[in-house]
This record gives sequence, structure tokens and C-alpha cells, in this order.
Amino acid sequence: MKMDAPRRKIVSDAVDLLTTDYEEQEATVLPANQIVDINTDCIVHYHNHLFHLYEGERLDDLVQSIQDNGVLTPVIVMRLDEGTYEMLAGHNRLEAAKLAGLKRIPAIIKEKLSEQEALAYVVETNLRQRSFSDMYPSEQAAVLKVQYSQILSQGRRSDIIRELDALDGGESTSDQIDQRLDSRGRLAKEYNLSPSSIARLIRVFELIEPYKRAMDNKEITMQIAINLSYLSKATQGWVLDKSEKLGYRLDAKASAEFRSQRNSLSEDDIEMMMIGWLQSKSEAPKFQTIKMDASVFQKYFNREDKPEQVQQTILQALEMYFANASA
Repeated sequence: MKMDAPRRKIVSDAVDLLTTDYEEQEATVLPANQIVDINTDCIVHYHNHLFHLYEGERLDDLVQSIQDNGVLTPVIVMRLDEGTYEMLAGHNRLEAAKLAGLKRIPAIIKEKLSEQEALAYVVETNLRQRSFSDMYPSEQAAVLKVQYSQILSQGRRSDIIRELDALDGGESTSDQIDQRLDSRGRLAKEYNLSPSSIARLIRVFELIEPYKRAMDNKEITMQIAINLSYLSKATQGWVLDKSEKLGYRLDAKASAEFRSQRNSLSEDDIEMMMIGWLQSKSEAPKFQTIKMDASVFQKYFNREDKPEQVQQTILQALEMYFANASA
């Protein structure tokens, strides 16, 4: 674990169930830990895994380590039904173990976790492996979303609500403002982010997976990602499908237009809007920029001359030149 990684209390198997020190709360009773060797084919990945898996040299190094030493740290899984388990912590170890030829892997079994509890395991173990600043934007969004949800589950309100409401174009109620606590300061200090950055990252958590990956790979800007996040998952899918079909490269202006019309957009609307924008681009006048030496400009023109006057003079001179050349 990196020195700058956020420090947290350790609960049972070194993973906090809920990562909050905001207020004392009743501890969730977990089933007793059961460490067993599980068939790797019986484990499926977490249904909404939010973090990038190892690739290339990093994966190769883990495979080699497992071949040399085995899996030293048990993975954490949740029982789905008899003989089937869902991975919570150890996705990379599982894949590397399979590549190393292992048929079984040591695991800690958890049972009957809520969705929030399961997600807390997924997020917390990734935080312990690397610092928050090393994560992709979509991964940072997942971390903050989990912690923000925990604040809300306790009835907490903070200045983050102001930032989210500002993004929505609304305002916080006086009741919300009166209930604000120091969560903004805590999150800002822990992750070295401004409240507005926290709000933006929580917002883009609502993106569909392809757009999260596009954001992480810098194929779309954060502003485009924020605009798209206001669309329903289905509408985001339509935008993605139509842009790929038509070869349309989404920009900030188009994404803002989709956001403004999000409550009335149909699949056909999206296609027609993109077709219109593509036609506008193809019909736009093309300009060729030509640089002129300053001494030449000063010889024939004045600084007060407007660009259209300069252009007209040059056009007349060219017409005269080519007319004489052809005579």
C-alpha cells in the first residue's frame, strides 16, 4: 500500500465494511469468515466491477509471482448459490491464477451482504492497492460515490449537495444548508480535491461503461462526460450507437444540446440531430490561411485597413495579374 493511500480502520479481514468516521453507528453483523479453497471456474466477477483489470507487464508479473509462490492472500467472495461465488476482492489474483494454471484459489466467503456492503469491499480493497490519485476518473468516481452514499444513508448533508445542485441548475433548500456538516472538508482533505471536483466525479458515475472508458482514455472530455451523465442509460446508449453508426465525433456543444433536451429525446431525434450537424460541417466554407511578411503588408496596406478590405485588394490584384498573364 502506498504511503499516501487513505488510512482506514481494519474490520475483520482488513477491509472496512463502511468507510466512514462521520458518526458512530451500529456495526453490521457479518457471517463468520470461512477460508476455503474454491474452484476458480466457480467464481464470477463482480456484476458491476468498476476498476480496470491488470494488463501487459503488470499482469505478467502477477502471474509469475503466483507461479513461484502461489496465491498468498485469499480473495474475498460472496456466495450466490450452492457452488457459485461472486468476486468482491481479488479480480486480478483470480485472472492471474487461471493464467498460472491454478484450478483452485484460497478464498474468504461472505454471505448475504447488501449491495452497498458488497460494493464497499470492492472499493476499499482497490483503495488499499493504490492511491486515489493513481486511479482513472471512473474509478475515482466509484470511490466517491460509495462514500457519498454512506453520508446520505446516515441522513448527512454537506456542501457537496450544493455542488451537485449547481450542476443540476438548481439550489439547495435552507433545510439542507442548515444540516451541512464537515464532510466537504473531510473529503477535500483526504483526496486533495475541491468540492466542485468531487461533485463532477460523483456525477460521471452515472455514465454507461463505454463512456466511462472513453473518459478514462481521454477520448471525451470531462465536460462531455458530465453532459452525457444527465441522460438516462438508454439515451446514452442511443447516442453511442448513432455516433458510431454515422461516424459522428461528439463534442461539448452537441453533448450540451442533448443534455438540455434530455427529457424529450427519442432515438430518431438523436439520429436526425447528428445528421444535421454532419451536413452543417460539410457545407461550412473552407478557408486557407496565408501568412504575409510584415514588410509586404506595411508596403501596400495600412494598419487601419479591415481584413475584408485587404482581401478585396488582393483579389483585384490577382485578377489583374492573371488577366495580363493570359493576354
